[in-house]
Amino acid sequence: MKPKCVECESTFAPQRFALGYRTCLECGEKTIRAVNEQLKKQCAPAYNKGAYMFITDMQMVRDLGR
Repeated sequence: MKPKCVECESTFAPQRFALGYRTCLECGEKTIRAVNEQLKKQCAPAYNKGAYMFITDMQMVRDLGR
């Protein structure tokens, strides 16, 4: 029996299911693209001449650029 995608109900490879995935390639790609777009908006240089950092909470937002 082939596993079914939890989002679109299509079947996908049993090997993918064995690796722990519960979605087909197409649905998985849509999901990760949305997550990546969100993460792009949460990166900023925290301090002058500093490297880009992942902004995780409002306190970091208040301290940006200081």
